[in-house]
Amino acid sequence: MGDLILTFQEFWKASIGSNIPEIVPSLLILIGIVWLFTVYFRKKFRFMPALAIARVTVLDSIGRLEVIILLAIGVLLVGINGIIPNTPEGRSMLDAYTGSEFIQNKLNDLSGTSAFSGTEEDTQQFIGGTGHLFDHGEDLNPDGSIDHPLSRAEEIQQEARNQTVQALIWQGAFLGGDVFVAIIGFILAMLVLPNDMNRGVILSILPKPITREEYVYGKAMGVWFIVAGCFLILSLELFGIRAIFDFINGTHTLDRRILMALALFPIKYATLILIVMGLTLRMPEIPAGIIGAMYYVCGHFSDKIYEIATAPLINPFIGFALKFSYWILPHLSPVTFSILDKNASLITTSGELWGWVWQIMIYNILLLKLLSWLFKRRSL
Repeated sequence: MGDLILTFQEFWKASIGSNIPEIVPSLLILIGIVWLFTVYFRKKFRFMPALAIARVTVLDSIGRLEVIILLAIGVLLVGINGIIPNTPEGRSMLDAYTGSEFIQNKLNDLSGTSAFSGTEEDTQQFIGGTGHLFDHGEDLNPDGSIDHPLSRAEEIQQEARNQTVQALIWQGAFLGGDVFVAIIGFILAMLVLPNDMNRGVILSILPKPITREEYVYGKAMGVWFIVAGCFLILSLELFGIRAIFDFINGTHTLDRRILMALALFPIKYATLILIVMGLTLRMPEIPAGIIGAMYYVCGHFSDKIYEIATAPLINPFIGFALKFSYWILPHLSPVTFSILDKNASLITTSGELWGWVWQIMIYNILLLKLLSWLFKRRSL
């Protein structure tokens, strides 16, 4: 019996235990697919009417002036941040801006080279303590002195600063695109249901063979299609610019983190859309949009909120309130513009990736069911 238990434990560790981060979300996805087919065949929810509503929503919203203007600004911002710093004129302007002592010190801190940015004596001590970075044999004079150690350190500093500036440029472009796409989703989610109710569109659609649940799901799906499409446009622009300059510079690097962002960021935007749409069913558009946007933004600082809540000197009541806020907020901290930097991103392994995906998907499913319940109880 003991051998059987040991065999089972070894089997669990080898085949299941080490793959739980991949098995759990895959199992949840399988359960979701089975549930969708079950609901479809029982005729409790029909996808075609919802898709028809989504199609109409896309066609009505994609030509809105604010969507076109915001998307154009986002495309322009991403292009400027990607192209200008890589041109000779743009690089000279950037070097002039980053040439101040304050900026240089900040770049040294970000690049991790501040440890050997001091005097010549400090640099010699640094070289002596980190021989793996410098080849002493090349710099030793016949009398045993080191030739130009400070210039070697400065070269490494400059290279590290250039890499840091380049990373900040791409992250800034990605942040700009992220902000403008979120604003597009915010505006559409804030207006899509109130506009239909104010114009009486709902009253002409619901008498047809379509349920309220199908209608509101279709509306949310249509807004999400537009937002995901805008993000795809900006991401492909950034990816294309980087690919062109990598080809020109002969580096030929493929930034897989942009591909990761293409999959993760639309899930985050779905959270924003569902929150704002749900709030518009219980309050006017402007207050609903402001509260929904604040709730969404706070979700990006959920980890910071938890750190403050668990600080030793925090007031117990404030700590409890912050912990409560942490658990009801969407955990969006891992999916920010820092995802392009593997050293700053909170998602570095497949386990962390799948853990965030199934967590936020469950959160979005709850928001979707809450949106459906609120819409069913709303008097038209």
